[in-house]
Amino acid sequence: MNAFNLKKSVAAVVLAGLSMVGAAASAQTVVGGGATLPQPLYTNLINNEFANFAAYVGTGSGTGKTAFVTNNGGLFNATGSSVHYAGSDSALTQANLNTYNTTSGGNWGPVIQIPAVATAVLLPYKVTGQTALDLTDDQICQIFGVADQTWGDVLGTTDATQVRVVYRTEGSGTTELLANYLAAACDGWGFTVSNSFATVVGGALGEPIPSHWIGASGSSGVAAVFQGSQTGVFGYLSPDVNYTGNDNSVVARVNGYLPDAESVQAGIADQAPPSGAAAADPLAWVPAYVQPEVGYPIFGTTNLLVNQCYTSSAVEAEIVDFVTRLNELNDEVPPPATNLITAHNFVQLPGTWNAAIRDTFLSASSSLAIGNATACGSNGRP
Repeated sequence: MNAFNLKKSVAAVVLAGLSMVGAAASAQTVVGGGATLPQPLYTNLINNEFANFAAYVGTGSGTGKTAFVTNNGGLFNATGSSVHYAGSDSALTQANLNTYNTTSGGNWGPVIQIPAVATAVLLPYKVTGQTALDLTDDQICQIFGVADQTWGDVLGTTDATQVRVVYRTEGSGTTELLANYLAAACDGWGFTVSNSFATVVGGALGEPIPSHWIGASGSSGVAAVFQGSQTGVFGYLSPDVNYTGNDNSVVARVNGYLPDAESVQAGIADQAPPSGAAAADPLAWVPAYVQPEVGYPIFGTTNLLVNQCYTSSAVEAEIVDFVTRLNELNDEVPPPATNLITAHNFVQLPGTWNAAIRDTFLSASSSLAIGNATACGSNGRP
């Protein structure tokens, strides 16, 4: 039995003893949700290793951030409960932190935002006669930036099939990861970085999203469109069971590259994790996007939002264990077949980032560590 499983086993025995006090134990359920991109990973992890976590509720990153900074458990199907953590591929903003500060009244301690895993954003397509689609940056800019066009217009052929973009209708971190790429790759087009697709493409289109484009909610909603009978469709999607990034017949290459772990890790590793005073700033912990010169260019991280301080020591211990487990999975190099991160077609964080997370937020010697008694004092998220 490894050290983590031993720790969890001991914790399980302790919690089993505490359960004899009755219904009070149910009050310690850890509530969270948010981004749909990491939902399969978190659900698998919770179901197998974290019995005191409520089911992860996929709402999209925008709602996930709102639930966390306003402590609104109702957004995660837990009315009356606190929100203890959230997942978001969309980075926190200063406005989010301002809302948190107002909600908490300065009594809950600092917010921590850390990358949980890295991911490519795939470009699924379903176009008659196309089984090995390979697009340039310019062609992708055109697809998302022109309201009414044919596939012949994009590819320089006679194909008169109308291009129909499939997009996320809710606030989506996957949308934001795509937007990072579009804003960097499509100079002069007017794309904007946002988790709202309408905002991302509004400046490029110069008009509302056209009616023949197809809106879908959540990663599963987007995937369902491509599993249906629609043709001429093109979209963006996080990796899932049917769209792993390995099959060019359903996922487009970009500049000759299919999504691969090496490209994603290299792009993130180029950005150094924060250190010194910057390490205390939650906004500094999402790796900045820089368009790579080579390799697959659409990628980013899905991030975990937690607090440094919790009023419940039981919840705090569960959060520490959850962050620790993700850190361990990112550290398994090379990853075994049982590694949940790679099994769900995500990418492990570069070692520099994983070590920085461990040393900053999980080390007893760090003043920024989750649960640090000196830093927290009497403060804590309820």
